[in-house]
Amino acid sequence: MYEDFLIPFTFFSLLFNKNSHVEIIVLDPETFKKKYSKEILSIKKINDNFLIRKPQHKLNKHIPNTYRFFEVPTVQSKYTYISDIDITYMENILPKYLKTWPQNLPYHNIVRPPPHNRLSGVMMVESDKYYTDEFKEVQKKYYNINYSNNDDEIILYEMCKDVHGLPDISFNYRPIFGIHFSPNRGVGKKMLLIVSKRYYDTFLNIANKYQDLFKYDIFNNLLNQLKNNFKIV
Repeated sequence: MYEDFLIPFTFFSLLFNKNSHVEIIVLDPETFKKKYSKEILSIKKINDNFLIRKPQHKLNKHIPNTYRFFEVPTVQSKYTYISDIDITYMENILPKYLKTWPQNLPYHNIVRPPPHNRLSGVMMVESDKYYTDEFKEVQKKYYNINYSNNDDEIILYEMCKDVHGLPDISFNYRPIFGIHFSPNRGVGKKMLLIVSKRYYDTFLNIANKYQDLFKYDIFNNLLNQLKNNFKIV
């Protein structure tokens, strides 16, 4: 299900964040490249600043969402953005994070409200200050603890607490600069699929401009979902 989001995520991220690079992490890169060969070729013609690679850790008992927090980028960059892949970003996001950066932390994130100790799953980090040798050791520690059913955001909280410290609970700046096409939201579910009028219109304009891309199911399905299942606010 989530694999279909990877190419649209990459396209939208690079379209609005020109100086960025996307690392697509999949268990079998060659199979993924074959399955989406036409889509990959199409977005390469627009921006080829991405790579497709294997994860740095084998799967064990962690839930799938957790492994992104054990990764270390292979492409050198000043900042690294860790995100849900079912978001299509439609903003140049780094300047907005820099304006609101929590003091004395190498990352920008919020502590979720109680009862659980969690950080959110979307965060911007200063790469060199965040991925220190000490933090890499903590990543290994929590990977090897090998939880079977723990929350990915709890593990992220514990890793950051152990090494970098935590933002104040009063810090709550966490906008999503695009459309969250979450399979866990929608009609008959706890949370609705919601989109602003601005992002709705932007998505439609992009679909019209890049019609060759939206002939592919992984793009066209998002367009249909946006038109039929989202509430515009």
